[in-house]
Order: sequence, then structure tokens, then C-alpha cells
Amino acid sequence: MSDTITCLRCHTPMERGFIADTTYGGTVQEKWVPGAPQTSIWRGLKIDSSQTCPVFTLRCPKCGYLESYAPPA
Repeated sequence: MSDTITCLRCHTPMERGFIADTTYGGTVQEKWVPGAPQTSIWRGLKIDSSQTCPVFTLRCPKCGYLESYAPPA
């Protein structure tokens, strides 16, 4: 997404960023996973990493509204 996106609420240009997930090993960018969460004894959740998409988030600097996207790789 290279086009400038404006806030749906106040029509101010939004700034791109991401939401950081804190894990046991450090900090990573959040990812979208298809389907319902399935628990795993060893890892918390069963995830097929080939099916995930990194998520980026836009934030309105005026009102703070957040909008997230997970475009196909």
C-alpha cells in the first residue's frame, strides 16, 4: 500500500507503523493467522508460518485512530 490513506474519522493523513508483539525471545512484528486459534502444549498456539501475513498498522496523528492491514506476501 503506497497510497496515502486518510483517517476515516477526521480525514487527516495517517502514518504507517506496526504493533510489536513481545515474546519470550524478544520483540516481533505481529502476524495475521487464518482460522480459529488452536492450542499447542509446546508453543502456546499451533501456527503454520507459511500461512501468515505480517500486519502493518496506520495511525492518525490527530485523533489516534488505528487501522491494520495484512496484505498477501
